[in-house]
Amino acid sequence: MWGDAPADTSTHDPSVATLRSWLPRLALTVLVILGGCDSDGGEGASAASATDTPSVSLEGPTWALSAAPAPGSPLDGIVVTARFENGTMSGESGCNSYTTSYEVDGTSLTIGPEIAYTSMACPPAETAVERAYLERLPQVSAYRISGGTLTLLNGDEVLLRYDATIAAEAILGDWTVTSYFSGNAITSVLGGVDMTTTFAALDVTGNTGCNTFHGPYQVQGDEITIGPLTSTRAACPTEELQQQETDFLAALGLATTFRVTANRLDLLRSGGTIAATFVRA
Repeated sequence: MWGDAPADTSTHDPSVATLRSWLPRLALTVLVILGGCDSDGGEGASAASATDTPSVSLEGPTWALSAAPAPGSPLDGIVVTARFENGTMSGESGCNSYTTSYEVDGTSLTIGPEIAYTSMACPPAETAVERAYLERLPQVSAYRISGGTLTLLNGDEVLLRYDATIAAEAILGDWTVTSYFSGNAITSVLGGVDMTTTFAALDVTGNTGCNTFHGPYQVQGDEITIGPLTSTRAACPTEELQQQETDFLAALGLATTFRVTANRLDLLRSGGTIAATFVRA
């Protein structure tokens, strides 16, 4: 009554027959892929979360001590740092600068035992921190990094704990100039003058005490390039202030590397000598 059904011509079409033979395999492949993307924390989720966590290695960051090195030696704003690079550990020990050797084997870490350091006279609080810190370094046998925290250990005993300072992030913000390279010496800022510098994401601005300036800068690790800089052209009240402005802007252009230590920024010339120093505003 309904007439003959249309003839099935698929078996006469080789391409259709081939497609049908592959459909079961395709469906299985889709199920396998979806199974790997388990929203409840399966393999796919684990891989994604792993890439979301930035890795921090022992070498690279400047590490700032975040807890007292020993009982009876509170930090209270005293700056202690460590930097590991090509077998040399260096930093500031509370008042003086220090340098020593280190060796890494997996998570094992050996420091020193010979430690060289400058010999400036220090106030009692800084001396107590420095002594405790330098005494603990040769006791280190292992290290652990979790997030941005470095822990130095002797067996299971925690000896020292630091927080990472990522240079490109640490330089951002407002700074007050404390000294600068004047061509043949490091010169303090003239009394009564506020010289400021602000590092934003892509540019640097500031005030020389007479004029404002701005320009680009680039950071790669601890390397920095500043300029070219442009400034307003108001005349400074005195020749000394005019010379200070000229020397400071020139010093910024000489900077090749930098370091941020707690609330202090040092711009360094080639060879590691000072171009300009700042404190956090």
